[in-house]
Amino acid sequence: MGDSKRHFVIGTAGHIDHGKTAMVKRLTGKDTDWLKEEKERGMTIDLGFAFLGDDITIIDVPGHEKFVRNMVAGVSTVDLVLLVIAADDGIMPQTREHLDILKLLQIKQGIVVITKTDLVEPDWLELVIDEAKELMKNTFLENSIIIPVSNETGEGIVELKEQIMKLVAEADTLNDKGIFRMPIDRVFTMKGFGTVAAGTVLSGSLSVDQTVELLPRGKKLRVRGMQKHEHSVKMVKMGDRAAINIASIDKNEVHRGDVLAEVDYFRGTKYFDGKFYLLKSASRELKHNARIRLNIGTSEVIGRVSILDKNEISPGEESFIQFRLEKPVVADVGDRYVLRSYSPVITIGGGAVLDVNPKRHKRFSDEVLKKIKDLESGSPASVISHILLQAGNKFTTATEIAQQAVFNLEKTKNVLKELIEEKRCFCFSEKGQSYYLNYNNYLKLSRITLKAISDFHQKNPTRRGISRSDLKVTLDIEDVKVFNFILDELIRNDEITITDNRVALKSFKMELDGEQKKSIKKIAQIYYEDAYKTLNAAQIADKINMTHKETKVTIDILLETGELVNVGEGIIFHKKRIDEAIEKVKEYFSKNDKITVADFRQLLDSSRKYAVPLLNHFDGIGLTARQGDVRVLNPDFFK
Repeated sequence: MGDSKRHFVIGTAGHIDHGKTAMVKRLTGKDTDWLKEEKERGMTIDLGFAFLGDDITIIDVPGHEKFVRNMVAGVSTVDLVLLVIAADDGIMPQTREHLDILKLLQIKQGIVVITKTDLVEPDWLELVIDEAKELMKNTFLENSIIIPVSNETGEGIVELKEQIMKLVAEADTLNDKGIFRMPIDRVFTMKGFGTVAAGTVLSGSLSVDQTVELLPRGKKLRVRGMQKHEHSVKMVKMGDRAAINIASIDKNEVHRGDVLAEVDYFRGTKYFDGKFYLLKSASRELKHNARIRLNIGTSEVIGRVSILDKNEISPGEESFIQFRLEKPVVADVGDRYVLRSYSPVITIGGGAVLDVNPKRHKRFSDEVLKKIKDLESGSPASVISHILLQAGNKFTTATEIAQQAVFNLEKTKNVLKELIEEKRCFCFSEKGQSYYLNYNNYLKLSRITLKAISDFHQKNPTRRGISRSDLKVTLDIEDVKVFNFILDELIRNDEITITDNRVALKSFKMELDGEQKKSIKKIAQIYYEDAYKTLNAAQIADKINMTHKETKVTIDILLETGELVNVGEGIIFHKKRIDEAIEKVKEYFSKNDKITVADFRQLLDSSRKYAVPLLNHFDGIGLTARQGDVRVLNPDFFK
């Protein structure tokens, strides 16, 4: 059969009683009807499995219209489909519905098999073949080979098997995201082993003893063992038909539609955005907020559709929709889904998942529609850009982005590097960790930060700038790293200055009239002359014949400029006097190991009222360190 390079999954499709199961038995030697009810009714109800060689699984799916849900679960993971048409019946309703489903799931290749050829004359067989060719026009099966077979005599089976092997040998290598995910389509117990979940591995690999997450419930479980083609193996990979023996969980806790996945990458959601196509054969329009049945992976969930760009979708039209489901599903960007009407239950359309973690959208929003259209390409860059955009004003790490995008870390970092080069992403590194921010969000934050500072200057022309804490509250930025990063970038770009935790525009100059300048000079001189026994605002107002309010405003200006310093407890000193005190303390410690409050008072010719707050201030700036009732010098202060 050639080197398949990977596991290959084949699915059957077609109307009830058209010989799918008998055909699979002829190909593999195995009867896939395993339920007692199937044996009794002669009809496939659930999925059946058989193996063709070491690297091919055939999934036999039910054809009866009541079991289309199980059929979707089977074909959603196949590489190739065998569309079966019985020669005696010809094309039937479920033949057409199954073909519609295969198109919606974007199955890429297949073979049309005409069964029961032993029951019809050659002329009738030719009519059925012509009818099949007509049905396949404008579908992925248009140029596919049509092979007549007889399950009774075995005629055509060898040719069918040869054609399957040829397609398998020519199959393209699948793009593996590298993150393990397996939708569960069967659950059973094995004596002595416990619960086993079976399915087709969609991506990544899994090993024995590895921890896996059962979704959507989020329970972490250990892998006890696994089988592939009914043989025990140590590892399964993308494309494999696998049976996973999971520990510490009862069979009744695991269901079809659940997903086994690598820990912390996937999660259940009741909302997702998708591109949707309503079949031309649909009997009526799909209206906004219509109740539907969603088939995705191996699950069926009831919900409603929110049509984002119109009020209803006509047959043959496409649209963007948001699903609002009654139960969570597990999906990934690019997954295909099938939609069936709530009642009557018929297939009406399907499409692809675009966003598995959307906000609840406002309809007819140009901004929302633009974002969704950007995601439609499905490129890694568009997916990661959207994640960064959704993060808003918060930094995101490469690991967090990888988990949300369901990419491996190396691929995520490579895409982020490209986005940085294209100025679609901004990167900030601290202590060996890199953080990422959407570039437009960075520019927006920079603009609103500059505006907030400018607005403060306009309202407070006699203040140096806005405090960092007040600015953070004004901007409403929760992420401290982002806030500090924005300020650092604005400083680096020479747009702002920060002095004593006051943020100001680089171009800002305090606006003072002539009288204010005179008052500033007078009050500054008073504080300097008073040295370490300063007056309060009321006393100064009386001394220079100013109102208390005017004096307070002037003192505030001097505090803003840094010419005066509030050392605590309402005590204010001139900056030059504080500098002089620092030199005196330094000289004092050149001859002494410690200083008391009494020593400090004597050194400055001051009183306890003024000395204690100033000494506490020196502790605060790191000049001195308190040890019981004394202070010692911090030599690092002068380095």
